Amino acid sequence: MADENRLLGVAVLGVGRMGRRHALNTAFFTPRARLVAVCDPIEACLQWAEENLPASVRRQTDFQQIFDDPQVQAVVIATETSSHARLAVEALRAGKHVLLEKPISINPRDSEPVLAAAKENEVEGLKLKCMVGLSRRFDESYKEVKRQIDAGLLGTPYLIKSATNDMYDPSGFFVKFSEASGGLIVDCGIHDIDMARWLFGLTTAVTTSDCDDAPRVKRVFSTGLSVRHPELAKTNDADNAICVVEFTGGKVLDFHLSRTGLHGHDCLTEVFGSERKVIVNGNPTINRVEIRDQHGVRTESTPTYYERFREAFVTEVNEFVACCLDDTVVPVSLDDAVQAGKIADALTHAFRTGKQVLFGDDGEAIYE
Repeated sequence: MADENRLLGVAVLGVGRMGRRHALNTAFFTPRARLVAVCDPIEACLQWAEENLPASVRRQTDFQQIFDDPQVQAVVIATETSSHARLAVEALRAGKHVLLEKPISINPRDSEPVLAAAKENEVEGLKLKCMVGLSRRFDESYKEVKRQIDAGLLGTPYLIKSATNDMYDPSGFFVKFSEASGGLIVDCGIHDIDMARWLFGLTTAVTTSDCDDAPRVKRVFSTGLSVRHPELAKTNDADNAICVVEFTGGKVLDFHLSRTGLHGHDCLTEVFGSERKVIVNGNPTINRVEIRDQHGVRTESTPTYYERFREAFVTEVNEFVACCLDDTVVPVSLDDAVQAGKIADALTHAFRTGKQVLFGDDGEAIYE
């Protein structure tokens, strides 16, 4: 039986862009958790923590102190992408539950030690949880689409068209962010990829079955261009990309990624089924207010991804905490995140080479 009075001691590693959201959500919107500490080597980030988090939250610069702290039972890793895998391994080996920001790593091969560390815990009989934060799975609109699919209301889903368009940032943040994040497709497109695998029913329970005809990736191709950030060519990246993922069994994902939106953050999904089509976020309005003035009738858009998925991030950390305390299965497996990462890596390769990438029967990309 779950102990509803027990609190999970949590530390957030990295309090930059996403880490700050996780810290606030854990501290103020997660009843079954207690934010014990935040850790970041950057002084400005710790200053933010001092000004915005409860006084009881410790501020530290050494990750090892967090791993050695018996008051910390779980960590949220929101550091630079290149350090995700290493810190996740260290946390698991220190006996901590892990909520890991996506992606696990820039290169799929670097995700393997995380999988190995998680399996070591299983062999040793430990019940540590390791979940990757693919936030669309926790959004109520996408969960409703999944419910309709599972209920058979769409018939057979065969095509998903998606767009993840960030608002243009003239400061050049995304140019600096490109190399450290793995690029537009790895950083941004992994959400569209995981969402499609989930809605198509291609996640772990299906793809690891013994069924020979279990759906899998058949081939991917992509193209891209830089509309506002030509300097991205230096890192073989783009600020716009069109990607296509073809699965066996007659299913296709087609998605557009952009860093050059002018009206705000626009995250659109269309799911085509044999009996019904559904659309998520067809109008990226921030609320239900209509503005009527000399310019006509209009609504304001969500400015960033955070406003669009604010509630999803809160749900994500609450579900993670519940899994840790109640010893239940995490809703996003490590394998799901690894598979999405492999597809994103193949799409990046296709963009950089101008060639399609085929996948073998073993689910691995075939690079020429």
